[in-house]
Amino acid sequence: MSRTRPAVPRRSSWLLSLAGALPLLAACGGGGAKPEVVQVEVTGGAKKVELKAPQKIKDGLVQVDLKNSSKGPRDAELIRVEGNHSPDEFLKIVGKEGSPIPDWVQDGGGVGTTPPGQTRSATQELKPGKYFAVVLPDMEGGEPTATELEVEAGGPQGELPKTEGEIVAKDYSFEANDLKAGKSKVLFKNEGRELHHVVGGRIMPGKTIDDVKKFASSEEEPSGPPPIDFEKAGIATAVIDGGVEQVIDLDLKKGKYALLCFINDRKGGPPHVMKGMIAEAEVK
Repeated sequence: MSRTRPAVPRRSSWLLSLAGALPLLAACGGGGAKPEVVQVEVTGGAKKVELKAPQKIKDGLVQVDLKNSSKGPRDAELIRVEGNHSPDEFLKIVGKEGSPIPDWVQDGGGVGTTPPGQTRSATQELKPGKYFAVVLPDMEGGEPTATELEVEAGGPQGELPKTEGEIVAKDYSFEANDLKAGKSKVLFKNEGRELHHVVGGRIMPGKTIDDVKKFASSEEEPSGPPPIDFEKAGIATAVIDGGVEQVIDLDLKKGKYALLCFINDRKGGPPHVMKGMIAEAEVK
């Protein structure tokens, strides 16, 4: 799916038009049952990849581990599907920026952008049902791939692991608390009614959040480098629906970050960044 602008990481994309979709649970608790660990792996080159994932897993508390053995940064989105729809049908939607998101695309979750050679995790509650596991291209000309995944009843029920830091998405704003430099587990939750994700990075030296807002809202091609470091200090989560929460892996640098959302409303229209969904967060 196409990006909103070249400087924005492509991985978040389905989400620039559906751009996107989606996990599920309730609190920042801790304790209770241990999550079922589900391992998925992405292999392949820069443009064409393959996704290795189980065909069936149990519902309830699930930890998805994404091992990225490909040559570029990759995500693994989970989309719960209602009705008789195929992965190919879903992939046809992915490139239609600003178009409505079908009602049969429901909550799910997954793991956000993971650098090549690394493994990252997301822990969440999954409902029973039919899912698509989707990997989106990271560059122009790349091919998305998707496979079916059935979530059956009978898995462990429990609370999400405790975290210090959190990022809360709303319609149309972000709130971030207690983000720490280095590798950490962070609670990401959606308190809005629309689908949201977080794409962000550290604000470059000499730049401000106002520079980021100007860059993100401009309809013209940028004349210079972006005011955000997406490459070395970036954030790119999976998409989650309203009422959904997950605990995610982040690797942050000390400094001020800009948080943005490039998903559009379910009824279609411009990405949320164009509605002012840009916020500054401090990483200590």
